[in-house]
Amino acid sequence: MLAPVLARLDAIPGVVAARVDSSGRFFWLQVEDEADATGVTALALGALGKGVRSLAAEQATAQLAARRDGDPWLTAAEVMTLSFVESRMLSVRLAGEVAHRTGATPEQREEVAEAIRLELFATMERVHSEGGRRSGGWIYEEWPAIAAATVERCAATMPQDLCRRLSEVLPALLSH
Repeated sequence: MLAPVLARLDAIPGVVAARVDSSGRFFWLQVEDEADATGVTALALGALGKGVRSLAAEQATAQLAARRDGDPWLTAAEVMTLSFVESRMLSVRLAGEVAHRTGATPEQREEVAEAIRLELFATMERVHSEGGRRSGGWIYEEWPAIAAATVERCAATMPQDLCRRLSEVLPALLSH
């Protein structure tokens, strides 16, 4: 989760604001004019952990170039937006695959998408409120419960045989 990472970066002395791009791969630190940029960078790299590097000036400029045209760079307070967007996109993609594998009608596919979205939103909100997770792989651990809750949500309105197929297909759609 990105909010705790951004909070750690924001806490570094000399950082005015920390932002992340919508892929979650690039961080942008706005540093106070009088701050030691080299020292701030070293602390930021330490806060981010292994496998990170500072971009060369031209690479950083290229990453930020589209910002003025609307490419979002999010603060800690804004990253929940990214989780909501990801949840919506994932719910639509997974519901399409469910329909393909189960023969669900377009209306049923939309109902499955909405059930997945609701469960993903609830999970994202819970995980954010708990302070996030250190690894993006956490969703795979949570997925069996999300899938089960989705099937339960659909059981009230969908035919029993479709719910049975949904309970067989959905858990396997998001696994390691």
